[in-house]
Amino acid sequence: MRPLRPFPFPFNVGTDICQISRIHRILRSPRRARFARRVLAPEEQRAGIGLRLVSSSGTDSGDGSSPCHGSNPSVKDGDELWKSAVFVAGRFAAKEAAIKAHSHRRLTFQDIIIERRRDDQGQRLGSGPPIARIRGEEGAEEDTSAAVSISHDGDYATAVCIGYDPRDGVGSKT
Repeated sequence: MRPLRPFPFPFNVGTDICQISRIHRILRSPRRARFARRVLAPEEQRAGIGLRLVSSSGTDSGDGSSPCHGSNPSVKDGDELWKSAVFVAGRFAAKEAAIKAHSHRRLTFQDIIIERRRDDQGQRLGSGPPIARIRGEEGAEEDTSAAVSISHDGDYATAVCIGYDPRDGVGSKT
């Protein structure tokens, strides 16, 4: 067998899939506030991302008597809690993918913020692909960004993250 040439760039890929109905069940349960605090970074919580999650209001009665949404008979079409579950499942998958793409770090959900790209003036763009903001290590002057793609289909959210591994000197060889 011939020698294996290393991948020429210091990139890692992470991917994850999350079942939306599982997140919906958690958000309907008394554990929803604890789950939101565990998954969402303080900046995401302050931005109001978790407000709908920890609120006890919403259109879902949680009694299982509503019409079917996808494969989950306990979810109403247009249900605000289901919409929150779709959103959070995508963020959950994106953060898991970022953790896998940055295996050289010991990241937690709190170290990762999924946000929209910013324009030249620093304003967040309202559309377009999200990015993962990875908190810098102790003493670092900057956070780093990673490319993220989130997709939803039926009862699943999936995400892919491409991260940079500064330890991998393969791409820097001349």
